[in-house]
Amino acid sequence: MWWLALLAFADWSAVDKMLAAGHYRAALASLEQAKDRPAVWHVLASKAYDGLNDPVQAVKEAEAALASEPHSEPAHVQLGGIFLSHNTPEAALDIFSEALGLFPQSSMLRLGKGLALKELQRYDEAERELSACLPIPVAFDALATVYLHRLKFAGAKELAARFVAANPDDYRGYYFLAAAKDGMQEADARELAGQSLRRKPDFAAAHALLGKIQLREGEPAAAARSLELAIRYRPTLTQAHLQLAQSYKKLGRDEEAAREFAIVRELKEREAQPLPALRYHRGPK
Repeated sequence: MWWLALLAFADWSAVDKMLAAGHYRAALASLEQAKDRPAVWHVLASKAYDGLNDPVQAVKEAEAALASEPHSEPAHVQLGGIFLSHNTPEAALDIFSEALGLFPQSSMLRLGKGLALKELQRYDEAERELSACLPIPVAFDALATVYLHRLKFAGAKELAARFVAANPDDYRGYYFLAAAKDGMQEADARELAGQSLRRKPDFAAAHALLGKIQLREGEPAAAARSLELAIRYRPTLTQAHLQLAQSYKKLGRDEEAAREFAIVRELKEREAQPLPALRYHRGPK
């Protein structure tokens, strides 16, 4: 949950630390000891409930924060973030857009709006909003993903190269640079994928990209090893399962290939199902 690290309250630092450590029940217990319940109390409670996968109560607490303090930027960020992370980007866009009217300079609200637009596949608008939020790493991730999705490999390459120059120890820049160069069929994509993995060995997307390159370059055994790692770290990577099936097929491992093809069909059927979303009500109840 990207917004957790962005909401810090000096007077509630102990609860913040519990939330950052994932100790959500302890955070709620600590909050219950407080005599007063200002907007910040409700925001923290909302974060705790969201961490406990209780988005309905998380929304109630965020709305209570806004009822207490309508001009609370953290409460707007929290409320929009809940809807964004629970497959309800229309509501998130509504919340972030409205809040930007109150806080037009807020990079966090603009970031939330950009992410919501991305989820709604309104990519031109998403690009504008996310570009305005750079160099926030989450904005970089989202913008680079949009570029790759739209086959804007040159834009992704330029963006990723700038990110690598500014953040040479961050695995993400090398991955997106590798993906962009792979899309442009440039030779050093493989090495860049390896650089990403040297910085984060459990990064599934980089293993998948490396496996894809290895398979294309006629190395099915190496590709199989890379793709097996990709799905170990992220079992729902459909494309990795497909390319692993193709690798197994080239290696004559027909039974394993058939198993992977079956997994691909199952994942595609699952992807076709609507994701659970939250209900969003505007105006007087």
